[in-house]
Amino acid sequence: MSVYQLQAQPLTESATDAKTPSANSSWFYSANMLYGALGVIVLLLAIMLFKNNNDQKKSGKLLKDLKRIREERDQLRHEIENLRNDMREINALREEDKSALALLQQELSAALLKQTAEEEVANNTVVWDKPEAPQKIQETFYSRYADLVDGFSAAELLSNEGNDTIFEITILSPNKASFKVSANLAAQKYALSNADYFLEPTCHYDTLPSGTIINESPGSLTLSGGKWEIKEQAKISFR
Repeated sequence: MSVYQLQAQPLTESATDAKTPSANSSWFYSANMLYGALGVIVLLLAIMLFKNNNDQKKSGKLLKDLKRIREERDQLRHEIENLRNDMREINALREEDKSALALLQQELSAALLKQTAEEEVANNTVVWDKPEAPQKIQETFYSRYADLVDGFSAAELLSNEGNDTIFEITILSPNKASFKVSANLAAQKYALSNADYFLEPTCHYDTLPSGTIINESPGSLTLSGGKWEIKEQAKISFR
């Protein structure tokens, strides 16, 4: 073996040894890049899952809010329809009241004309033997409720009884009258539907309102202007 060959052999081994660290460094670099990329992918997946979960929660809350809003809308529609029905009933009652008031005014006008005519005849008639004055026939009117709280408006009294006329009023003199609860079972049922409003201001009773109303003693009224004022409450009981 020549000296040149001996010298070349160590150089070749040195070159081989020098290439090996370079290859190792490249492999570690590639592995680190791969792990880094996998870590980024895992992080992105976690973020997407977290966002998707939040979106699902928000979507569930929105669905609940939408369902609640729909229920409130349906309830509001129902209440509006009930109010419309109540307004129709009130308007119908007002029309009935107007008709009854017009009829009452006609009757009062006719009675006034008749009274005036009778007074003129009496003033122009010579009475030799004055007979005993005839007893005045009691007049009976009806009312749905005490519209003035502590009394009844004279202009609102009705001549005819109905299923909603709770009180029966009997005129005893020009400024005195008595009243009691109507015996009409339909009117009594109407009164018991809201006893605090219809019966408490006008009647005295000791038991819970229910069943059939029994008149124990009539109440008394005094006419003051256009108002029949309650001086004594009617006493009632229940059976």
